[in-house]
Amino acid sequence: MWGSGTLASSTFSNRAASSADVTGQENKLESTYLYIQMEYCPRTLRQVFESYDHFDKELAWHLFRQIVEGLAHIHGQGIIHRDLTPNNIFFDARNDIKIGDFGLAKFLKLEQLDQDAAFPTDTGGVSVDGTGQVGTYFYTAPEIEQGWPKIDEKADMYSLGIVFFELWHPFGTAMERQIVLSDLKQKRELPPSWVAKFSEQESLLRRLMSPSPSDRPSATELLQDALPPQMEYELLDNILRMMHSSEDTSIYDKVVSSIFDEETLDMKHHAGTLRLNRDNTSSIQYSDLDTELRDYVVEVTKEMFRQHCAKHLEIEPMYLLGDCPQFKRNTVKLLTHGGDLLELSHELRLPFIRWAILNQKSSFKRYEISSVYRRAIGHSPPNRYLQGDFDIIGGASALTEAEVLKVTMDIVTRFFHAESCDIHLNHGDLLEAIWSWAGIKAEHREKVAELLAMMGSLRPQSSEWKSKWVVIRRQLLQELNLAEAVVNRLQTVGLRFCGAADQALPRLRGALPADKPTRKALDELSDLFSYLRIWRIEKNIYIDVLMPPIESYHRNLFFQVFSVKEKYPATLVEGTLLAVGGRYDYLLHRMWDREYVGYASRTNPPGGVGASLALETIIQHYPVDFKPVRNEAGTSVLVCSRGGGGLLVERMELVAELWEENIKAQFVPVPDPSLTEQYEYASEHDIKCLVILTDTGAQKGLVKVRHLDVKKEKEVQRESLVRFLLDAIATQFRNPSLWS
Repeated sequence: MWGSGTLASSTFSNRAASSADVTGQENKLESTYLYIQMEYCPRTLRQVFESYDHFDKELAWHLFRQIVEGLAHIHGQGIIHRDLTPNNIFFDARNDIKIGDFGLAKFLKLEQLDQDAAFPTDTGGVSVDGTGQVGTYFYTAPEIEQGWPKIDEKADMYSLGIVFFELWHPFGTAMERQIVLSDLKQKRELPPSWVAKFSEQESLLRRLMSPSPSDRPSATELLQDALPPQMEYELLDNILRMMHSSEDTSIYDKVVSSIFDEETLDMKHHAGTLRLNRDNTSSIQYSDLDTELRDYVVEVTKEMFRQHCAKHLEIEPMYLLGDCPQFKRNTVKLLTHGGDLLELSHELRLPFIRWAILNQKSSFKRYEISSVYRRAIGHSPPNRYLQGDFDIIGGASALTEAEVLKVTMDIVTRFFHAESCDIHLNHGDLLEAIWSWAGIKAEHREKVAELLAMMGSLRPQSSEWKSKWVVIRRQLLQELNLAEAVVNRLQTVGLRFCGAADQALPRLRGALPADKPTRKALDELSDLFSYLRIWRIEKNIYIDVLMPPIESYHRNLFFQVFSVKEKYPATLVEGTLLAVGGRYDYLLHRMWDREYVGYASRTNPPGGVGASLALETIIQHYPVDFKPVRNEAGTSVLVCSRGGGGLLVERMELVAELWEENIKAQFVPVPDPSLTEQYEYASEHDIKCLVILTDTGAQKGLVKVRHLDVKKEKEVQRESLVRFLLDAIATQFRNPSLWS
């Protein structure tokens, strides 16, 4: 049901389009894009042969068995490859064998019906590689060369025989290879010295290269023979079964000790089986300029977090498996010498929430700037990415989301132009309403969300969105087999109900059923939009009701922030995802119940909202040279109200003004707090300076400043407040002339 975000390109257009507009364009745009996603395999078996510096028997058997297993799978699908050569045998990033290039492949059942006249029947059509060496000829089975009417999978087994011989007979020169393989294919002669050394291998080779296909073993039969020998993972399965069923607990300790044996690890390293990716980020050495830039980004981010009076909490980068739920993520796991399994932080929020619950925090702001880890390809160390998190526990929904978005945009717009930064908003209950209205069944929602996430960075109603929708539409129909009526409803939603917030919200309110969850979701989105406008965040805010959350625990309000660049006039290129966030009451309640099962505790946990900024991405896409703004002031100010219905707008406007002047400030994030509640908030958060707004004071242009430790109070002209606070902070509020 929940998806993950994917970056894409975007072209902005103000023209509203109807469903018919896009449907009419579909034929015209259908061939515009062709997306082919393939696994990257960095080298072939031919390249391995050409770089052979020593012969390794165990490696030869290992590679051969993997090739046989691959053929057994291919033949099991009813496919004949017909061009099995070292050039078509690839190694993936983990050094595992992958058989590729199925350009000449045919299905076995079709092959049995009639002869494939397109396949060359003589060596005149044989492929030749770029060096002039004969390629396919040496590997082609006799029945293919002679044009037999029926060809089966045994043709691949003949080709396998030649590959097998090359595995066990490294060639020093291209001429040697030409002579030896020509004698083998035309005369069935093998070098006497090789036969004397590898008698078992010769017997297997003769079987594979038998002129009669029926005499050749199948790939499945080969796997049941003594040769090739059993693979390591098959032996490992037996060991694991023994460890699981054995009453001797020392077996587990012995296995762990063997894994961490330094001599064995050193031998593996020199044998080349544990090669690190040379491009891995863990081994990157930053230049002085890069380090300075990273420090600056961290410093700016930290100062913005502190302006909002967030307290720094340092997150432990690793913890025992199971200590902190990771929602079945593909986390980086480490094994200690003691046999304990550890996880590296996949994100920074879950450990913080556990801390907040254990410490019974009902009102708290925190920030953390640290690294998160992702699995790397192959045997490389994990990739590390710098991330900044800001969280608010407690407070009213929409109001706390507004502050989280405010601090996020304050940081992002320090590095990217505000006009190029887009905010995409959605709500979990709204997404549920769309799923139900469109008729997306529960079992299809996760896959649908994954496809829709591919358009996450595109501005709704833009021409680029419409172009990409053509591709997504085809995938929804062909890959997920969704009914055309269902897909048409999704298209209608995208065209009519996604767009600029001030336009999309009224349309949604008029079209969707007025049930309680949907009405509440729209109210919260409307409140959030109005709060952002108070803080002058009103450009490029889009309601995208088809946008799934990146984090599965965002079941209420959530958002994604992108930076887009103009490449040509009125054309936007791919958006870069800079931040994600939202409300995570669902996660708080779930972890609260988990931590306090069987204990007497408060039954109503607080709500929470947070944002995660991709600082690594900001550093990589840093567009302009900025100078840091430093805030040396350590005093926090609480903007309060007395009467006037909470004076929420006035409090929000004043706190924003103080932030702009680099003064640490906050307010109680509820619409109408009592003065007692605000004093309690100040006490709980160790705030000594209060700025109190009143109805009568507002009419006279006055505010009241009160310091709880100095025990002084003064009415100050509203336009002079910032100057007064800066002077007071500089003297720690103890200059008597300030209060006279």
